[in-house]
Amino acid sequence: MNRKSLIAFAAGSLVTASLAFLIATGPDHDQHKDHDMNSMAQPETDPADMDMMAAMAKLATPNEHHQALSAFVGNWTAKTSFIMDPSQPPAIGEGTMSVKWVLGGRYIMSDFSMDFMGQPFQGIGYTGYDIAHEQYISTWMDTMSTKITSTTGDMDENGTLILTGIATTPMGDNPMKIVSTKIDENTVTDKFYDQMPDGSWFNSATITYTRD
Repeated sequence: MNRKSLIAFAAGSLVTASLAFLIATGPDHDQHKDHDMNSMAQPETDPADMDMMAAMAKLATPNEHHQALSAFVGNWTAKTSFIMDPSQPPAIGEGTMSVKWVLGGRYIMSDFSMDFMGQPFQGIGYTGYDIAHEQYISTWMDTMSTKITSTTGDMDENGTLILTGIATTPMGDNPMKIVSTKIDENTVTDKFYDQMPDGSWFNSATITYTRD
């Protein structure tokens, strides 16, 4: 390419670049650019999606049923009475339990420990309220089993929590019930019941908690 051709090529390139710049920065381009950015910044929201999000938020928000569990929160000394054989006196023991809120007030976590029949025993439980199914729910696991026991139930107008589920024993699975009662501000009892073959409930254990 000679010198004149080179100069002509450079001039043509410069004109082309200038036109491209003017087009890119012109008013029409700015309007399209602003429109695109506004569309990205303010997407249209489907009312059905908003309703779904509101419903999910309601299911995730603790309410008065969760707050009712505050009666069980604290550090407690536990006195236990277990009936292993109805023909024999109950086995008496003592332990401790710590109950605290977890997951933003959605559940209480109970950490229980004691010596049971000469062996260290520890159990951990979680209790909350299932808004979707309108019932209290609880899980329990301890060092005497490899099963997680689940119970569900309701709380009456006096603040007594009644949970039922299935207990696993060496003899097989059996319906069980736990009744947690607030005696006063610093005393709570748990009464454990096993269902008998005739359908009646046998009080197999009682734990009395006194706030430290």
